[in-house]
Amino acid sequence: MVLMFELAAKASDVRQNFSEYVDTVVHDQPVFVARNRHLFAWFNPEQLATLLDAVTFHAELERDENGEYIAIFNAIDDIVVRGETREAALRNLAQLMREYAEEYLTTSFKLFFNAPNRRGHFPYVLKIALQASLDDIVGLLHAGD
Repeated sequence: MVLMFELAAKASDVRQNFSEYVDTVVHDQPVFVARNRHLFAWFNPEQLATLLDAVTFHAELERDENGEYIAIFNAIDDIVVRGETREAALRNLAQLMREYAEEYLTTSFKLFFNAPNRRGHFPYVLKIALQASLDDIVGLLHAGD
């Protein structure tokens, strides 16, 4: 983290030249900002997506005794849904994943990020948040029967 501090712009400079720094992030490169002993980073969505390239989404699909599909998102094992078809189960799974990501990033961020059993969900949540549509989230899922 020492290099990041060395590369970081001072928060006061960022404040005075805010538009310039935003343009840099949007068009060129990430920006690291130091404020006292605190450090943070700005990324544009493309840069963030690149950081998350290695994050993969595996789901398990099973059929129950009634022929319905049960879909489980492996990375967040309490996301479990049903569907009459394979496609419906995956779409329901994507919808619940989206709802979880929204809750994680808004009302529950501090709680979830600091909970040992939920901190590891953060990369998945960010990747979900970067998707333009529910179909895009479905497209992330690698599912086997």
